[in-house]
Amino acid sequence: MINFNILTGFSEVTPDFSNPNFIADLILCSVFIILFTVFVAIRINRLFIWLFYGIIDALFIISFCFGLEGLALTSLILLASGTIVFVFINSGVVRKYVAKPLKSGKTFKASSTDSFDKEKLIENVCMAVNWLSANKVGALITFERNTPLNDFMKSGTIINCPFTPELVETIFYEGTRLHDGAIIVKNDTIVAAAVYYPPSTKTVVGKFGARHRAALGISEITDSITIVVSEETGRISIAHAGMLDNVKTDEFDKVFRNQIAS
Repeated sequence: MINFNILTGFSEVTPDFSNPNFIADLILCSVFIILFTVFVAIRINRLFIWLFYGIIDALFIISFCFGLEGLALTSLILLASGTIVFVFINSGVVRKYVAKPLKSGKTFKASSTDSFDKEKLIENVCMAVNWLSANKVGALITFERNTPLNDFMKSGTIINCPFTPELVETIFYEGTRLHDGAIIVKNDTIVAAAVYYPPSTKTVVGKFGARHRAALGISEITDSITIVVSEETGRISIAHAGMLDNVKTDEFDKVFRNQIAS
């Protein structure tokens, strides 16, 4: 039952829990919002987003149950505006899900026929990154996924060599001609070196240099994964979907394995 107050413009809603349609609407709205919340929170994986959506969801369900139409409308507006802001900030996550269905059948067929020893690649990557970190050799290693990186390769040098720890260590060793910039890895092949990316303009908490901003920048516009090794501290970071995560050396194998498999 809804009564409109002409003077105030607000409405009074009396929930009818004996009405099956009301119960069905409540359940449907609640399930839809909760599922959407879980999806966004898991993909973006930030505590603030979990708290934001959790509080707003609770307000919406409570206001729906007790007929607080003004609070329900406010909750929906907050959900919509918050989602727009989060999607804009984390556009890399959304781009990955939009780009996949748009890939042509030829592209999928080509990627499915590429065969290589992924376990061997992971082992070589871990060996190379651990050496770079221990010796404080700055590095930027990008792994191509569904989004082609051909346009970025044009800024570097095409080498098309198998990924080996020795080659990676040589490329990034200070003094070599290719040490500045990133290497791009496709499957188990280093296709290009000395590649430059547009740096991210996002505000990042902590002390980060040009390599980290470049890694974050390429992760914002493609679905690639980029490993960063700090030249000053040897710290390891992984940039993906517009986010930059610090990784401990003893946890790198597990974290990288999960990222490359997702």
